[in-house]
Amino acid sequence: MSPRWLKGHVESLSIPAYGRYRSDCPICGKPNTFSVTDNGFERLWNCFHADCNTKGGTGVSLNRDNASNVFVKKETKQEETKVDFVIPDTFVSLSRNIHAENYVKQVHSYDAYLSGLADIRYDFQRDRVVYLVKDGDKVVDATGRSLTNSKPKWLRYGNSKLPFTCGTVRTNLIITEDCPSACSISSCNATGLALLGTSLLSTHIQVTQNYKKIFVGLDKDATRKAVDIVRHLSNYVPTKLMVLKKDLKNMEKEERDDFINNYISR
Repeated sequence: MSPRWLKGHVESLSIPAYGRYRSDCPICGKPNTFSVTDNGFERLWNCFHADCNTKGGTGVSLNRDNASNVFVKKETKQEETKVDFVIPDTFVSLSRNIHAENYVKQVHSYDAYLSGLADIRYDFQRDRVVYLVKDGDKVVDATGRSLTNSKPKWLRYGNSKLPFTCGTVRTNLIITEDCPSACSISSCNATGLALLGTSLLSTHIQVTQNYKKIFVGLDKDATRKAVDIVRHLSNYVPTKLMVLKKDLKNMEKEERDDFINNYISR
């Protein structure tokens, strides 16, 4: 068991976010066996010598400013020329292609489409179902899902870093990986936000702060990533992990509504 003073020692080390540190162990004295890792939320330490049981963690202690800086540092620092996104002429009405329309129905996005909560098109050139990403009423980007086996499965058309959102509820926000999952919860008392992946960006964080409660429901294989996101967003808004056995877009309406309402009502 590590002594209490060791935590203060680890916290005092000059290690950048997501950096590593290696030194002689301050407990057993063995050379170059003491390792400290900063994962962006806390620092974890461990001695690799067989006869030393020294290990521990500082616990999540980031304040809002530090937490924001962590994620900003992870994002690419490149000067980009901002160009307004122009909807390609190849984007046509969803009803123009039966396979596109069937896909939207299959992943339970059709209700959101009919109600106007989601602007979904069909790209006849690339044979993709396209979800438009908006900043208010302005279209700033689009992401398209291939209806064939074309790679990548999801294609980002623009370079906006804004997430896709679906819904008008300003209390409960459910974070998902993809647009269909975000659309599928439109009948529940929540707004869906799709990260369009599993990475949380500073632009995503700005959007989440408009809500009172956040639930993170990434796919089952991204549970560890979801836990990290919960820890980070908890610095801003009460946030809980939503443990999924099945992707939200693959649940039937009654199953999905019961599942989500169970979390929201807690």
